[in-house]
Amino acid sequence: MVSPRAPAEHARAHDGPDSRVQPEIPAAAGRMLGLPEMRLVTYDRRGHRRLGAILDGRVVDLPDAVGHPAFPATLEAFVQSSRGTVLDAARAALARPDVKDHVVKRARVLPPLFPRSLLLPTSPESLSPTEGSGLERRVIGPEQDVPWPSEAAWLDYEPKVAAVLGLETTDVDTEAVAERIFGYTLVSDWVAKDASGDPVGTSDGVPIAIGPCVVTIDGCDPQAMFLQAKVDGSELAKGNLNGSARSLFGLIAAASRGTVLERGDAFALGPFPARDDDPNRRLWPGALVELAAEGIGTLRNRLGPRP
Repeated sequence: MVSPRAPAEHARAHDGPDSRVQPEIPAAAGRMLGLPEMRLVTYDRRGHRRLGAILDGRVVDLPDAVGHPAFPATLEAFVQSSRGTVLDAARAALARPDVKDHVVKRARVLPPLFPRSLLLPTSPESLSPTEGSGLERRVIGPEQDVPWPSEAAWLDYEPKVAAVLGLETTDVDTEAVAERIFGYTLVSDWVAKDASGDPVGTSDGVPIAIGPCVVTIDGCDPQAMFLQAKVDGSELAKGNLNGSARSLFGLIAAASRGTVLERGDAFALGPFPARDDDPNRRLWPGALVELAAEGIGTLRNRLGPRP
């Protein structure tokens, strides 16, 4: 289980230039089930993480739109209180005619949330963490550069979808997992390899990229979610989650055996199996990596130069 390190100064230090999310998060996303859009983001508001929602491709300050002083100001706090009146208040605010009064100009989007913990297994059949992920991992967001590990010859890339829990969970059956999920987001995971192909261990590990938003379960059918991964504009993999969604539910069910999973715990699984020696998954300094999903948007990161 990875416990991401997430100090506020780290998020500010590594944020990229100001960017709008309009090209990345489609305005029509989330209407497939006929409910108000619930595409939740975190943006930088005067140096602090602030909860926002996507409306017509723009960021709305959700606490300001709700207008209640007790409403959560961050996505992490929103997940912790994501049932009942809080969720209803968010939906009602996004449906009001005056919600566009709270649009944020030139919103700089950060990692949507820092999960309480994040499990990154090597396969649906294993709860073993990804190679090197026993280390403390930093979290970065969309449009942020991935610093190159000093001893790495290349990085192996694994595109993943993550489910964020919205309820405490213990000893749950696979069929009951879906109702305990708060929402979904995208994860770009990397493993540093040396020239012989062995994993490289560093004190910080390679940062995990998360984003660009978290889509709530009422606006997303994980089985039908279509993903596409690109490197430098060339397609690496694409397809629907299909059976991978059930594998993700099975992963959460297995992790809940004999323990309590908390709100805000996240579980990420790669829908595109690859061989350990797959050369297409080897990434080099300067590579531009894009992971896109219908209804969520595009998580885009560039690998940094060698130190």
